[in-house]
Amino acid sequence: MMQIDPSLAGQPQSLSAAYLASVLPEVLQHYGLAEDEVLAQAGIDPALLRRSDALLPLLDALRLFLVVLERTGDAGLGFEIGRCVRPRSYQVLGYAVLSSATLGEAVERLLRFEKLAGNVGHTEMSPQGDTVRLQWHCPLEGAPRRFITEAAITGWVTLGQQLVAVPAAPQRVCFSHPPPPDLARYEAAYGCPVVFDAEFDGVELDSALLDLPLTNADPGLSGLMEREASALLADYDIGTNLVNAVRSQLYRMLADGEPGIDGVAQRMGLAVRTLQARLRRQGVSFQEVLDGLRQSLADIYLRDARLSLTDIALLLGFAEQSSFTRAFRRWRGMSPAAFRQQT
Repeated sequence: MMQIDPSLAGQPQSLSAAYLASVLPEVLQHYGLAEDEVLAQAGIDPALLRRSDALLPLLDALRLFLVVLERTGDAGLGFEIGRCVRPRSYQVLGYAVLSSATLGEAVERLLRFEKLAGNVGHTEMSPQGDTVRLQWHCPLEGAPRRFITEAAITGWVTLGQQLVAVPAAPQRVCFSHPPPPDLARYEAAYGCPVVFDAEFDGVELDSALLDLPLTNADPGLSGLMEREASALLADYDIGTNLVNAVRSQLYRMLADGEPGIDGVAQRMGLAVRTLQARLRRQGVSFQEVLDGLRQSLADIYLRDARLSLTDIALLLGFAEQSSFTRAFRRWRGMSPAAFRQQT
């Protein structure tokens, strides 16, 4: 079962809420799960997934899918998520890809603007003779790396199959992690050999495939989407990723007690009023960001039987266990001990 490293709260990785909102209903339908129950168990506000400009911290995205993993036991969950990818899953990036003239142009845009769908890794393209290699680089380790990698690479193949009118399978799909027990569903989905324990994560395809025309190529829309994606990318770090930057600083400060906005603003090189104003434009307050981070971490820490409730309270920056218990009841409607028993 996937274990989530709490230190991910101090990292910048995130996933587009629009991506999750697109794939989640089909994934849950595949497993016969109710979306409202899964979101409630993961402590994810459904309203967040309706915000097309929002980024969900990777810590929270992994908590969401950990709930699905616990309910299904399917180690191939990342693969199933990738199978549900549609152009709309990537919002502006998806429409920029969709309106491209050729598959090669679509791939180039996917590489250039992939951060808009989430910064959980990056893709590198390199020629290998008559073959082109698309290699995925993921900074995570362990089970989350396998999960994210399978979702990303399966998403590429699934999207590519939707863009062209003729069959266009890769030459092979490669994963550096060990093989699953049910290899057949992977080969059936990709339409090509699948190599596990490989030297890289990614796909190799005939370079001639890059010249294939896209079925929905639209030169007018293509230029518009290119400009829109470029503008969004320029605003990425100072805009939509602000909340994740604040959470990252808060995580580093929790062990020293209750963090305040003055200390966070100083670490970020901002005036307090500037930080408050930017957070308001994102529709959140400093206290809401702090509470959200604490709840995310509490859910993870409570799964670790080695940590006492007092330990967890101190890790979250509370002065005493009773303060943690009161806050947790406010977040979850139950005590930390009761939550721990049901997980």
